[in-house]
Amino acid sequence: MNVLHIDEQRGWRGGEQQAGYLIRGLAARGHGVFVAGRPDGRFVNAEYGAPSIVRISAPFCTEGDLFTAMKLARAVKRHAIDIIHAHTSHAHMAACLARHLAGRGKVVVSRRVDFPPKRGAINRWKYRQPDKIVCVARYIAGVLRVHGVEEAKLEVVHSGIEPSRFDVDPLPRAGLGVPEGVPLLGTVGALVGHKDHATLIAAMPLVLEALPDLHLVIVGEGGLRRKTEAQIANEKLQDSVHLLGYRTDVPRILRALDAFVFSSKEEGFGGVCSEAMCCGLPVVSTAAGGMPESVLHERTGLLVPIQNPKALAEAVIRVFSDADLARRLGEAGRQQACNELSAERMIEGNIAVYEALLKT
Repeated sequence: MNVLHIDEQRGWRGGEQQAGYLIRGLAARGHGVFVAGRPDGRFVNAEYGAPSIVRISAPFCTEGDLFTAMKLARAVKRHAIDIIHAHTSHAHMAACLARHLAGRGKVVVSRRVDFPPKRGAINRWKYRQPDKIVCVARYIAGVLRVHGVEEAKLEVVHSGIEPSRFDVDPLPRAGLGVPEGVPLLGTVGALVGHKDHATLIAAMPLVLEALPDLHLVIVGEGGLRRKTEAQIANEKLQDSVHLLGYRTDVPRILRALDAFVFSSKEEGFGGVCSEAMCCGLPVVSTAAGGMPESVLHERTGLLVPIQNPKALAEAVIRVFSDADLARRLGEAGRQQACNELSAERMIEGNIAVYEALLKT
């Protein structure tokens, strides 16, 4: 089959990583793979390890950009595209318009966020158009169901990880600006509102009362950088909390940690927690969105309510104070992530969706 993947984002975050796994998996299985995105975006320029991939650049000026839709429609007809897979909200609209103009192809949309779609006539039309919406968590499918999306359009395929990515040496503590031998907690996520680093930083004074030598490293960049720096300064945490910015060596950083924390207040599936579990780390996470489907409370990690610094701090203190608990959570998490949440299972789940559609 021929599959066109659409993602207009300029950067590379969790959704693009999942799409990348899927693209490589399809190419390795001999399917025709096409990728479309902005000419300056990483998605259309990434190295997917398959020279046969066809790349299609388009401006994606607005969500309903007709010029982009016409360019995609021409590609759909020229390359006899069977599946048009959109990986973002704007790509969702572009895929629907392209299929309408081309008169061929099944539309699949990946849904990775846990907040409901906006109301309005345009969005009602938009969510009626896909043949399938692949949700990365059952929670997200439930949100869309309440929004009015037909049950028959919904499928759940959990995000996956590639365990071999994490078969690396730990980054030396010096490379993180952290002393050797201290307890090290870490998190990975863009500095944006729904990741709610503010709650994590608010929890740190409580953590440091119990664990004064502990250090926290925050990997990620975003529009809230200055606000986050100001909060760290106001809490006088500069010696214990380290903003590392955007990094390309996340697997090595994860390998250097003693535990992982995730403070999102809105989250689809939190694939980075699966990555941390793959590294054998005990995970403390909020119970936002689909997180209880990836972090199993008291089995592969600890879950706490969102926006609750005290509960978050108590859970972090617990995993650092109870070595047996940390070891048990880490080992169970590793088995779950590597066996049940693998990229291979995610790829096969999406292919099953494609194949079922092409039979209709």
